Amino acid sequence: MNLLTRFLRLSHAERALLLEAVVGLTAAGVLLRLFAFRRLAPRLGQHQAESPTVSDPASIAAADRIREAIDIAARRLPWKPVCLPQAVSAQWMLRRRGIASTLYLGINPSSDYDAHAWVRAGRMIVTGGPRPEGFVVVSTFA
Repeated sequence: MNLLTRFLRLSHAERALLLEAVVGLTAAGVLLRLFAFRRLAPRLGQHQAESPTVSDPASIAAADRIREAIDIAARRLPWKPVCLPQAVSAQWMLRRRGIASTLYLGINPSSDYDAHAWVRAGRMIVTGGPRPEGFVVVSTFA
């Protein structure tokens, strides 16, 4: 079954969420390339803050649907968005729904200081997971 057929078989809500993920990933990728991160950072939330680790079941279910939409869109886009555009897009989508989340930026000192970004809503890692182990958090936005 081709991609268009699979897309058309999705419910209206699933299609809308997937399209929102595509637009969010595209916008985040473009903005991150055009502007210095320090100019975008204030729009990511309060710096060095974290959201609560408890969430209601409805918020967790919505975060899981967002996680899936971001994952599917990122795998299908021709430019393959990496962790930071995925994290920014997920945080935007969560915020639109009033779901508290934290975007983390980290480095892995044991792996030549690789950088990574991930988003947590409640206890769920929405993007950048399943577990960003080995990464030391250097900045958060909530």
